[in-house]
Amino acid sequence: MQSGFDGEKALARIKKVRVAQDLSGLTEGERAALRHCVAAAKVMSDLYLFQIDPANIALREKLAARTDGEGRALREYFDINGGPWDLFNGDEAFIAGVGNKPNAGAFYPPDLTDEEWESWLGDHPADRARFESPTTVIRRDGNGGLIAVPYHEEYRPFLEKAAGELKAAAALLPAGALKTFLATRAEAFLSGDYWDSDIAWIDTDGNPFEVTIGPYEVYADGRFGIKATYEALVALPDRETTAEIQKFKAALPEFDEALAARLSYHPKGSATPMEVVRDVFRGGEAAFGRAFVAFNLPNDRKIHEAKGSKKVFSKTMMDAKFAALTRPVAERLLRPEVFALMDQRHWMLFVVGHELAHGVGPGVRNVGGREVSFEVLLKDLHGMLEEAKADMLGMALLDHFAGKGMLAKEDVEQCAVYEIATFPVGWRVSYGEAHSAGSLIEYNWLVERGAVQYDGSSGTFAIDPAKAVAAMIALSEEFLKLQLGGDYAAAKAFVKRWGFVAPEIPLIVARMSDLPIEVHADYEIE
Repeated sequence: MQSGFDGEKALARIKKVRVAQDLSGLTEGERAALRHCVAAAKVMSDLYLFQIDPANIALREKLAARTDGEGRALREYFDINGGPWDLFNGDEAFIAGVGNKPNAGAFYPPDLTDEEWESWLGDHPADRARFESPTTVIRRDGNGGLIAVPYHEEYRPFLEKAAGELKAAAALLPAGALKTFLATRAEAFLSGDYWDSDIAWIDTDGNPFEVTIGPYEVYADGRFGIKATYEALVALPDRETTAEIQKFKAALPEFDEALAARLSYHPKGSATPMEVVRDVFRGGEAAFGRAFVAFNLPNDRKIHEAKGSKKVFSKTMMDAKFAALTRPVAERLLRPEVFALMDQRHWMLFVVGHELAHGVGPGVRNVGGREVSFEVLLKDLHGMLEEAKADMLGMALLDHFAGKGMLAKEDVEQCAVYEIATFPVGWRVSYGEAHSAGSLIEYNWLVERGAVQYDGSSGTFAIDPAKAVAAMIALSEEFLKLQLGGDYAAAKAFVKRWGFVAPEIPLIVARMSDLPIEVHADYEIE
């Protein structure tokens, strides 16, 4: 084990928060069903560890057997990071002997080259759909060739256990959307066909509680950006806050249809449910590293076009991250008179715009008569470009809402100011993570257009709010054009041009060195 690991220093950078929800509003059967869902979420955590590196399971057990102080600190930090690599320090190993973090998890043969991948798909076009599926792993066959193995075969022991928990939960619930989703998702875990359960999940409304569970995000696949990891969220509905943001739904289809007409793509389905929740438990990728405050799922663009997508906002994590990360950073970077105008409402509005924007815009491109997703076309750049697109197109959405009288223009400008001020929250963790890398592009674009100026003498930003909003809307168009073009080389050139670390950025990051770098929740279940 790593004898030089400074557990006290590493753990001090993470703000731990205790999360315990009151389940008394649920019936006895609903509470029992919720606990089965939490058990399934815990399986997702084990499965995620296995997806990144199968050796993680045994390593975690070895750490759990240690009773010394260093061993306990290593186990705690392992559980924060979802493995022995420090996600808050460039993926550096903090346990001796584990080697470098796999750039693409355990999704591909270690000796697979880009040339072999492209050559194989060229010689075996019938394999393409299976190879590019987000729910297959690529393995060697007995002759050294390549085969695609479905997740439901590769991860069968994990998925059978999780499916059993979901079936048990469904059996305890009355007829309704949640019961349907849990039952169909259990079937999907064992069959590999997620369409029906994804459609069913969009129709859930948090009654009696929220469950999101499955293979979703592709951030761990740094090779081709197409293989999904498993994650889960079990939560209770926050109906009061949900009601506050529902008003924006009515204006979303008009925005998407106008954008689609201008850029010549097919607009999304009409379903855009939004739900604010309070965490009960997170599992899988959602339990480790940077904690999400919201998400827009499913990621299948064909489902977006056929049905739509659902947006879920975690009030628990919004409150925790605003207090520990967002507000302290903004206070240091904004001039006092500007910071005085900021409140959590503006951050919430920006997050709403961001998540709604994930469900807006083109989803697939026709290539040689077949529809190809942007994940496949833009490979490792897709996650970064999609997150940055959602930032900037989200601002365009908020501006659209202001034009409809749903927001004051000043609110939109304050959202832009707050977003700029919180770029360093991500930079402090990594310049390469998708959200952080996207905000580098945004920052440099805004600086060149005169919307942002860093004052080295005071260490603060001078921001022109009106210019910032206009520049963000213009940048959103650039991201949409890159997605529609589907040209990896063009996207790579754009990222190189705008995604650099400006000289002042390390200075900005250094000014925040005494602040927590991330929030991590300890969940307690009644």
